[in-house]
Amino acid sequence: MTAAVRLSASSLRGHRRRFAGTFLAVLLGVAFLAGTLVMGDTLRAGFDTMFGNATSGTDAVVRSAGTITTPDDSQGTRKPVDTDLVETIEKAEHVAAAAPDIQGAGQLLGKDGEPIGGQGPPTLAGNWIDDSELNAYRLAEGRAPSGPGEVVVNRGAAETGHLKIGDTTTLRTPDPVQVRIVGLATFGGEDGMAQTTFTGMTRADAEKHLTPKPGEASAIRVRAGPGVSQQELVDALTPVLPTGVEAITGEASAAESTDNISGQFLSVFTTLLLVFSGVALLVATFSIHNTFAIVVAQRTRENALLRALGASRRQVAVSTLVEASAVAVIASTAGLAGGIGVAAGLQALFPAIGFPFPEGDLVIGALSMLLPLAVGVAVCLGSALLPAVRAGRTAPLAALRETAVDHSGVSRRRAVVGTGLALAAVGLTLTGVLVSPSVWLAAGGAVLALVAFVVLGPVASSRAVRVLGGPLDR
Repeated sequence: MTAAVRLSASSLRGHRRRFAGTFLAVLLGVAFLAGTLVMGDTLRAGFDTMFGNATSGTDAVVRSAGTITTPDDSQGTRKPVDTDLVETIEKAEHVAAAAPDIQGAGQLLGKDGEPIGGQGPPTLAGNWIDDSELNAYRLAEGRAPSGPGEVVVNRGAAETGHLKIGDTTTLRTPDPVQVRIVGLATFGGEDGMAQTTFTGMTRADAEKHLTPKPGEASAIRVRAGPGVSQQELVDALTPVLPTGVEAITGEASAAESTDNISGQFLSVFTTLLLVFSGVALLVATFSIHNTFAIVVAQRTRENALLRALGASRRQVAVSTLVEASAVAVIASTAGLAGGIGVAAGLQALFPAIGFPFPEGDLVIGALSMLLPLAVGVAVCLGSALLPAVRAGRTAPLAALRETAVDHSGVSRRRAVVGTGLALAAVGLTLTGVLVSPSVWLAAGGAVLALVAFVVLGPVASSRAVRVLGGPLDR
């Protein structure tokens, strides 16, 4: 064991109470970050499984190749396709069955007359596809709709709205339509697609209330014959489709649905959790820097004696960084275990407070473990770097008197770096708020502002003390 390592181990034992706060700060920051990444991977895998189960009977989806974009929808909405294509598709090679899929917005009112789910989650409505394999929803109770005004509702929405089979309620499409619930359905083995509501009606009602004109569908679902792969089915459909219409595999369609959920919901969810983890790591940065600054100041004479005995600046600085490394590795490793606990807690918590997510085991990927570990170690070492440099600059003899460390130039560097960070924070925040609205840019600006505040704090406080203390000196 080298002298630097022995010295670091001795310092850790001697200051274990002070390092306990640093250890806890790093642990919490890494735990939040790891928990966020694990939860994000788990949710994505859950949605992948849910959409895969729901669309397992759909081997191909025929849809418009073009989209219609609006100021409120930059991604665009696909144009409808003619339902007359169903007959053409059914005559194509390798096709076992085809059915139009009509989708639209339909806000279902609960027992209390209020919209189920409020104004947040998507509210969907569509035609109930009689072919159970092509239908993404599975009938769990009751029967399929067969006449005007009859609907099937996903079970999660019915429970939230306190509705049951036989109840009459209103569906806003946006025109209010009186409907009677005749069945309850599940989606991919779940009571619903996250918090969305789905109302399934007859094809005639769907064409009447959900489409601009009869004879249009959002897409056409196709099932292949025995022994035919999804790609073979797509290859057989492509030549018979008119210009502007395309066919994709069922797996590709399910993946797109998962990506849409990820972009609209998971990104917001993970951003919120990442903000918490970022704040925790920022607090850890302050704690680590202050702890090592205090320890270095308390160890001034000890470091000076080491320098006098022949230790180089590098050796003294390295001994401080070894302490930081030990705290970083141990705390970050413990934080990974804590992150798994955070993810498990979130997985159990959200359904209990009304945010049902797809069920499934936690997905613990390599990136979800390695990235928080690396961030924890980097934050700890980066925060301890300046105190370590100061420790290395301890003068061998001057430190044995009152003045121990040469701080010349530190305030100037702090002022320059802090001012640069502050300007970058202002620019990033204004860009994220005014120029190109983005939560990430605004959050990044806020984090940079906090870092700039920390960097400029000692400079501002020292000057304030000189100004305020001037009259007292006189």
